[in-house]
Amino acid sequence: MAPGDVEEIRVRIGDTQALILRNHAPKTGLEAKFSMEFAMASALIARRVGLAQLTDDFVRRAEVVEAMGRVTTTTTTERMADLPFAPADEVAILLKSGKELKGEPVRHAKGSWQRPLSEAELQEKFLDCSSGSLGDNQAMALFSSLMRLDELRSLRELPLAAVAVH
Repeated sequence: MAPGDVEEIRVRIGDTQALILRNHAPKTGLEAKFSMEFAMASALIARRVGLAQLTDDFVRRAEVVEAMGRVTTTTTTERMADLPFAPADEVAILLKSGKELKGEPVRHAKGSWQRPLSEAELQEKFLDCSSGSLGDNQAMALFSSLMRLDELRSLRELPLAAVAVH
């Protein structure tokens, strides 16, 4: 499916999540962190939502802005029994052909304690967040050390020597 095939992206989330995702037309990377419209547009255009997409330049790209305009978000006041969030989030994509694609309801966010990341997913996220500052090799060495932190005799064994503290 190409971005141009999509007529509309329909998202249903809880009203608590909607308070957090309050920026409907973000102009900066910071604003985009709190935007369902941006998350859906980024997933459609870049096929991911990571730090590389959370830049002012990416947020302002014409195709991203246009895709954000195709996102419709509705909310529910339903709550989980133990948390102030909706029991599930839902996404449906309406194609220009008229076909509708529906994802399985998302009951827990990926990375939550109920749905933890696999080691490969955790590594990908860690490298996405750290490679820009540390470089690929040092970021990978640090990740490997952190994954066996219980085996280290001292935190001094962590490969942090070249890290500049800002």
